[in-house]
Amino acid sequence: MFQYFSLPSIKRNPYPIKAIVIALSFIHGCAGVKKLAVEKDISQLLNQSEVFSNQFTGFSLYDMETDEFLASHNSTLKFTPASNTKLLTMYVTLNTFTDSIPSLIYTENDSLLNVQPLGDPSFLYEPFTNQSTLDFLNQQNKLRISWPSEDPNPFGSGWAWDDYMYSYQPQRAWWPIYGNTVRIKKVNDTITVTPSFFEDYVEIAEQIKPGELIERELKFNVFKAYLESDTSDFERIIPFEYSKELFIQLLSDTLSTPVVLNLENTLFTDTLYSQHVDTVLASMLKPSDNFLAEQLLLMAARWNGYDEVKPFIKEIKNTWLASLNDFVWVDGSGLSRYNLIAPVDQVRLLKKCHDQFGWERVTSLLPTGGEGTLEELYLPGEDEPAYIFAKTGTLSNNHNLSGFLITRSGKRMIFSLMNNHYTRPTKEIKQAMQQFLLEIRNVY
Repeated sequence: MFQYFSLPSIKRNPYPIKAIVIALSFIHGCAGVKKLAVEKDISQLLNQSEVFSNQFTGFSLYDMETDEFLASHNSTLKFTPASNTKLLTMYVTLNTFTDSIPSLIYTENDSLLNVQPLGDPSFLYEPFTNQSTLDFLNQQNKLRISWPSEDPNPFGSGWAWDDYMYSYQPQRAWWPIYGNTVRIKKVNDTITVTPSFFEDYVEIAEQIKPGELIERELKFNVFKAYLESDTSDFERIIPFEYSKELFIQLLSDTLSTPVVLNLENTLFTDTLYSQHVDTVLASMLKPSDNFLAEQLLLMAARWNGYDEVKPFIKEIKNTWLASLNDFVWVDGSGLSRYNLIAPVDQVRLLKKCHDQFGWERVTSLLPTGGEGTLEELYLPGEDEPAYIFAKTGTLSNNHNLSGFLITRSGKRMIFSLMNNHYTRPTKEIKQAMQQFLLEIRNVY
């Protein structure tokens, strides 16, 4: 076992993995024997752990320098990836858009602008200060919108229907606006509602509500936010029920410009681009933004000639990702528990990303220690550079981490550590995973 474990819940193995590898290298000089010893010891460690042995755990480790898999544990079995699914969305987005994401296709006729939306999620969405699409529209006297022939399903396959009012599950749309959410914010004694259109539809209740602090009617845009008993500042983010009619009202209110539907066949001659693709991907991956992930997959499908995500995913699995084993992929964010993929294929996917787009670009998109979803984990020491770049994935009873690891000796590794079906607090799982990966870093 590794020599550095201090976590009480990890039982000690009498055979330190580092000593095994060194001894075998002198006696046999055989890479195959060393690899077998490493895999056996890692599997034994995980099987004897009080944390990992009481759940479904898989692990795969790949050395980028020697181009070989160093260790595996249940690595070919399929796991629920949760937000590790966003790595698939990242790969497809990088393959689809070279520089910036397209926002609209359009054509201008005299004083009338005809547009068709492409699913750009950044339009009036708070994380993006660059609003070039809004600036462009503000220059127009009249706007006419042509919608794609098929509306996307507002929810993904297998999403929890009763999560409709939580900030992590906004509805999908061809032209999102304000992230398809309402923000209710209290600072000091001032309450603001964004977009302001919804001010008359929001009730602020000065009482404590057991359970959740937000409410919205299932099919109606009637909102309720509960104040804390100490009247402290707060922010509630609630998805709204999307419709074309509501969008036109919101856009008209924002632009102060007439906006109408176009029912005629129109030939569009130009494309308006908005955000740099890496800006959107980093905003998706680091905080694990489900809304951005869903919209990017929808946009990639449309840009590649598909009006629906399902047939697009099928085509991608048979072409761009044909080198991966059979896996189940149904949405862009990982909200669905229908998604299934093996740790070894997460590693293969990350290798494809690296080989096609390079170390610097891919690692810049992923959270590192002390950042995003790794904010309190994998913190580098003083004057020490970042050593991990990885995507988390969390649903109830599931937590995964897949990405790149730089070892103490400078080796670059790709790993995937996936944990499903545990009943412990997720915080304990994260701590045990951190200990395990730090030992990998120390040993190699």
